[in-house]
Amino acid sequence: MKKLLLNLLVFLISFSCFSQDTQPPTTPTNFQFISNPLVQPDSVSAEWQHGTDNVGIATYEIYINGILEEIIAYDASSSTQYVPLLYYPNGTYCLTILARDAAGNASPLSNQICKSVNVIYQNPPTNPYLSGFLNYTADNKAIEISNQTIRNFDLANYTLKISYDGNATWDAVYTFPANTILVSGESYVIAHPNISICTTEVDDYNSAITNFDGNDVIGLFKFDNFYDSIGELGNSTTLINTDLFIKRETLSSPTPSTTFDLGGWNTYVNNGNCPDLLGFSFLVVLDVEDEALNSFQIYPNPIVTNTLQFNTKNNQTIDSISIVDINGRTVLNSSNIINNQIDIQTIKKGVYFVKIQSKNKISTHKLIRQ
Repeated sequence: MKKLLLNLLVFLISFSCFSQDTQPPTTPTNFQFISNPLVQPDSVSAEWQHGTDNVGIATYEIYINGILEEIIAYDASSSTQYVPLLYYPNGTYCLTILARDAAGNASPLSNQICKSVNVIYQNPPTNPYLSGFLNYTADNKAIEISNQTIRNFDLANYTLKISYDGNATWDAVYTFPANTILVSGESYVIAHPNISICTTEVDDYNSAITNFDGNDVIGLFKFDNFYDSIGELGNSTTLINTDLFIKRETLSSPTPSTTFDLGGWNTYVNNGNCPDLLGFSFLVVLDVEDEALNSFQIYPNPIVTNTLQFNTKNNQTIDSISIVDINGRTVLNSSNIINNQIDIQTIKKGVYFVKIQSKNKISTHKLIRQ
């Protein structure tokens, strides 16, 4: 009994000390972008020296342009820690970092470091994004989220919210099931429990988040920050008519975005069947120059199969294809383009650049091989 009471007393003292911890950690130092000749120009990976704390640092929080982007567990194996935030779309990215202890105390933010990404190819979204929206009659409703990065994402950090009938506030929240991982190159589909089609594509059922019509808004949140939208919050106008399926297939408009532009989506009319593209992670990544010329596209990207396909417009013809790795070595060179596709089974997993030769024009696209 004495031993039990002693252990209980020690526990209570420890708990009391922990609960009274109000001292914040110190700010991480030497926060900087990783300096390495192999780091690609579209990488915003960063490193820092650990802060200190009277009890111990639990996590670090990375903010990009003032928005929480990553929460990273403290790693005591080295005095330096880093985060590999790779392959960002063109733009300017300003990062700050803070340390947080187990009691929730946060250090002041670090110095801000900024980097501009300006490359001749365009990258897919860096986070899961809203990629498909099924708005058929009755309860044949579904929402699709896709991951076009080379990372896997724990959806515990994400939520969906719905706003009904033009409300300026959110009415219901959808939380992903525990331990749901959205794998690289895959999609996740949430459908109404009474859906009668597409059941083989459904990953979860929820009636609240799929109880929508064309003037309701779906928002995708990360760490409760609103960053992607189908519809316009506070707008009661019907933007997506009934019996339509819309699919994001190009980067003709910013992706993700809280400003909804139906022009950045392809529209498919209900033909009585499940849309072929529902549940299929597909986003054509355009070369920045070609986005204006609207001449070439490569897909799928990322690619897990052995067939890389090309979409040509304005009667453009492809004379030859070269695929180059990140070290500048040509791994495939072919002028045998049949039916606008080539076999890439000999190419290993990694990041490559596809150069398309068409007469006197060269188009360069980034390709992720999984």
